[in-house]
Amino acid sequence: MSRNTQWKVVLFGVSALVLVVVLVFASGTKGAPGEPYPELREKDAFAQQALEALRATGIPGALTYDPERFLIQSTAPDGGLGMVVFLSNFHREYLATAPEKRGEVLARLGRSGALPEGAETYAQARPHLMLVVRARDTFEQFPQQSGEKVPVSWQPLGEVLAEALVQDTPEAMRYVSPDDLARWGISYGQAHADAMANLRRLDSVPLTHLALGTCLLATNDSYGASRLLLEDVMSGCEVKGERVVLVPNRDTLLITGAEDAEGLLEVAEAALAGLKAPRPVDGRALRLTADGWRPFLPEPGSPSRSLLENLAFASRVRGYQEQTERLRRQHEAEGSQLHVAGYVPEQDAKGRFFGQAIWSNDGETLLPRADVILFMDAALGPHAPPVASVRWDLVVRDAGMLLMPELGLYPERYRVRGFPSKELLQRWKADPTAMDVP
Repeated sequence: MSRNTQWKVVLFGVSALVLVVVLVFASGTKGAPGEPYPELREKDAFAQQALEALRATGIPGALTYDPERFLIQSTAPDGGLGMVVFLSNFHREYLATAPEKRGEVLARLGRSGALPEGAETYAQARPHLMLVVRARDTFEQFPQQSGEKVPVSWQPLGEVLAEALVQDTPEAMRYVSPDDLARWGISYGQAHADAMANLRRLDSVPLTHLALGTCLLATNDSYGASRLLLEDVMSGCEVKGERVVLVPNRDTLLITGAEDAEGLLEVAEAALAGLKAPRPVDGRALRLTADGWRPFLPEPGSPSRSLLENLAFASRVRGYQEQTERLRRQHEAEGSQLHVAGYVPEQDAKGRFFGQAIWSNDGETLLPRADVILFMDAALGPHAPPVASVRWDLVVRDAGMLLMPELGLYPERYRVRGFPSKELLQRWKADPTAMDVP
């Protein structure tokens, strides 16, 4: 059974995928029937329009489209890295815009490429350093230890977010690369401290109280999400219990308390609306613990539990979808036979979303961490049902060396070699809880 025909087994998950994506994010275009990955062709077509828009602004140096990472990068006159334009947000905005106004999105994309040159000295750069908060997978696509030049200096925040250094001038904003820091002779820690000082000097934006102990900070400067790093901003909202935040887009910060059931529902509903705005960041709630920010869900039965779960799930689907596309392109370019399994959404009888992935006996696979694994026997043909459907914790408990973490990937993936024995499959099938969704 080919890897493409395996998708026939999980087509029942497509309706759930559409529902999740419509719930939060703008969806892409559909391709012709039978086309394996129509979204990749559509993205490539958008990238060509983006290249034309950037060239029209007269950007110096060669422009290169990187389909694996869905970005455009230029080469500086000295042969180093020039500007980098991440295309994902522009692409989402383009799809969500009426056709007659899409030219405005492309024009804005073109202007974004006219970035200021990196400052020659740290004294010149220091007044313009800032910190932006983005989804972590925006930057995880650049391997830190590969020897490849990385266009941005960043660090994880709360497991699912990231904070990155930028140089912000009246003309434009550009990411600060490790090469920039090396040229200035400055550590990331020092630059981070100076960027934090500049962030504190931004114009004060008043908090809007959605309810007692529940606050909204809305800006128009792309630093709304970044203000979760500022204690003086966070302390302006007195909450019940540990602080909980969501940053659905760059200009929105939502704050409430972990023990405030009504407040959690309020911020969940506001986050749902915020994710539909341009420049989405992430839909997962974070709680401030003694060990820093950590992903958070309230206890089962809380009024906000279902919506916060759906928001988190939609972000996870998007992260895996973008990673799957990138890794498939990479392995195709390398001529690798390693299969990159997709993360397929589904709903259970109670209406809860969960993720599935296919483990086939048809070669090596990179498997996402899904809630349920569908074990497929290729010898049974493309229309055969799974030989077993098993929840993740049982698979991890029993698979042993067949399932090993693939280091350096986010969202996390596992390399599978071989296939579980008939005895193990039978043991799972005999377990009445094996298919229970966590």
